[in-house]
Amino acid sequence: MSYIGDMRKFVGHAPIMAVAAMGILYNEEKGLLLEKRTDTGEWCTPGGAIELGESLDEALRREIKEETNLEIANPKLFDIKANVHMVYPNKDEVYYTDIVYEINEFFGDLKPDSESKELVFFSLDNLPENIMPTQIGYIKKFVELKKK
Repeated sequence: MSYIGDMRKFVGHAPIMAVAAMGILYNEEKGLLLEKRTDTGEWCTPGGAIELGESLDEALRREIKEETNLEIANPKLFDIKANVHMVYPNKDEVYYTDIVYEINEFFGDLKPDSESKELVFFSLDNLPENIMPTQIGYIKKFVELKKK
């Protein structure tokens, strides 16, 4: 179980703070990789909470591997977004600081885990409408910068 999952035993659904490492996986030919969440049905970038003792790099690599089955190389810091408020369907409440990386080098066989219904590469001109509200800001920022 994760650190946050362990902590929930003590705090229940009360708000907690966490730091998350998120990856914008992008390839000009394939597009932008998004995952469709099993809990909300929304599209999002792969990533998640940093575990105790992990570095940002370790957390990013672990989360990308867990959620997509891909290995990554040379992630570049893209954005930091604080006060990302999430209330999950089970009523757990978290205030995240998202550390967002752009990742252009990735390899392996794409395979969703239990948190994802599907993984899809989208063209920057044809992104899905139901992107997770907490991520739409930095995804739009990424798209605008790539279109310049």
